[in-house]
Amino acid sequence: MSGICGFLYRDDRPVPREPVQRMLDALTSWGDGPTEAWVAESGDPPVGLGCRVMRVTPEDMFERQPLRSRDGQLVLVADARIDNRAELASALGLGQCAELPDSAYILAAYEAWGDTAPERLLGDFAFAVWDARRRALICVRDHMGQRVLFYHAIPTALAVASSIPALLALPHVVPRLNEQKVAESLVSIQEAGTTFYQDVRRLPPGHLLVATADSLVTHQYWSPEPTTRIVLGSDREYEEAFLDVFGAAVGARLRSSGPVGIMLSGGLDSSAVAAVAAKQLRARGRRLTAFHAAPRLGFQGKAQSGWIPDESDDVHAIAAVHENLDVTVCRPDGRTPLDQIEAHFALLGAPIRNASNLPWVEAIQEQARDRGIRVLLNGQKGNATISFSGLRTLREAAARLRWGQLYRELRAAAARGKRPVEMLKHQVVLPLVPPALLKGYSRLRGSRPEPIWTRMCSGINPAFAAEWKLEELARERGRDPMTYMRASATEYRVQVLTATGDGPDIPHTFRARYGVEGRDPTVDVRVVEFCLAIPGSQYLRDGRDRWLIRRAMASRLPERVVHRTTRGAQSADWSEWFGTMRGEIEAELGRLERSDTAQRCLDLPRLRGLVDRWPGALGPEHQADYALTLLNAIVMGRFIRWFEERYA
Repeated sequence: MSGICGFLYRDDRPVPREPVQRMLDALTSWGDGPTEAWVAESGDPPVGLGCRVMRVTPEDMFERQPLRSRDGQLVLVADARIDNRAELASALGLGQCAELPDSAYILAAYEAWGDTAPERLLGDFAFAVWDARRRALICVRDHMGQRVLFYHAIPTALAVASSIPALLALPHVVPRLNEQKVAESLVSIQEAGTTFYQDVRRLPPGHLLVATADSLVTHQYWSPEPTTRIVLGSDREYEEAFLDVFGAAVGARLRSSGPVGIMLSGGLDSSAVAAVAAKQLRARGRRLTAFHAAPRLGFQGKAQSGWIPDESDDVHAIAAVHENLDVTVCRPDGRTPLDQIEAHFALLGAPIRNASNLPWVEAIQEQARDRGIRVLLNGQKGNATISFSGLRTLREAAARLRWGQLYRELRAAAARGKRPVEMLKHQVVLPLVPPALLKGYSRLRGSRPEPIWTRMCSGINPAFAAEWKLEELARERGRDPMTYMRASATEYRVQVLTATGDGPDIPHTFRARYGVEGRDPTVDVRVVEFCLAIPGSQYLRDGRDRWLIRRAMASRLPERVVHRTTRGAQSADWSEWFGTMRGEIEAELGRLERSDTAQRCLDLPRLRGLVDRWPGALGPEHQADYALTLLNAIVMGRFIRWFEERYA
């Protein structure tokens, strides 16, 4: 991993040495290796690039960026891990060289293929390359956006950097709060290209930006929307093909100069990653350290129906199957989500939604760092790829008049103790009924649709929501209940993979804060393309959901994990520690009531009412109001106040 930056004057200016150095100085936490800057010698055009290298893989020891082509026409900086090095070496005639850094593969690929090079790269990457032949600065972000790149553009200049604070180090970048982003974020419909700073943008995943003196254009070079279908001869062939693709994705993410860890729950996604990683590491004589977050010992609190509060027994059962898997269970240590929240604001440039998870995430990151672990695996997006339930394929069977298939699945589900009538209602009938009929039926019953802030457990001021037309925006972006309910299996999965496009910002900045690189094999482009291209019958069969991952992991995970129907509740013990924050929350509300911006954005009277009616004992029935609505609103309000005070 590395922190990168670039600056291009788009008019007649001096060489931008000072702007590049300002950004490098603001990227201090992004690198522990060589730090270098390059500026065009002639100043025509005035362009410069900079990089702070952080050494995570063995090949990072050989990174010397900015990297120049032999003819001097190309200069590149990259924050990258390239996974198809052997394939690229063969195609580009590079030879097998262990001392070749990942940036060299990117530069050679761009030199050979130009703007189509990103399509042929596998891995997590963000890079900027100055192409003197075109007099253009080209900036690229990987397919799924695991590395992040921000930019600030005005008619006379373009600045790009790995972090928002690096851009804010430039005198002409004026920090102004993006209130539309505040509104959209409060109801989780924000788009990938915007940030909380009005004039700072984020390059969306799978996109390429080309800047010259005359133009600045972006275009999408890849989308998770499947373009082909994969049809194999048998269930066994699908299973073997999946294991090949998934195994390659996991293996590519094990490349590290230090120990490898994993954030492990008892669910199918991270446990599948752990099982495959442990097997591959064992073949190399290496161990895998698993970190699992659990409530305090003796916790007696409840979780919502179908969720379990403590998965530590399942995690220990997984470790018992893999002799080189070491488990560390992280239990509460007294910290709260607000303890270090402003440090996150300063690095991230944004609030953190669902902040109730921060205490255990911070604890795991710190423990990994203290043990010298540089890579921390996870399975964050597995629900849309490797462990897709397949339930939405029922509506497709009905739409295609495959009544026999639909009947068999519902009958099999009933035999497994599920409620086929409910499945038929929610997965088939309601999604296929014309919207006009559904709306007419609702009016006859006298029911009104819930506003978006209620559905999203948001503390937004309703007037502020109306000002930014959030209901209309939700429909445009497919986040309203009707569109969400009617989405096909593929549409739903693409939405899960791409919604709230600023999600990767948090693990991206955690790399700089803790020096630990998060890697998710479930969003490997090969895994995404394979999982979205195979038939839905591979995910739902004979009433068994998540069928592909269950049978693929049958011999690799304990039976209790493979056949689990419950899910683990994150921060299940929130009801115990949340009460310790009451005084701090009440004091923060008082401060927010003196902020004009907070009053305009947040429903402070409603939040005050929640504090005044604080229950004697919190439970699952209070989670929506307190752990979600109240806490998320307080975090947003504190960010607004921090922003106003920092940039006053």
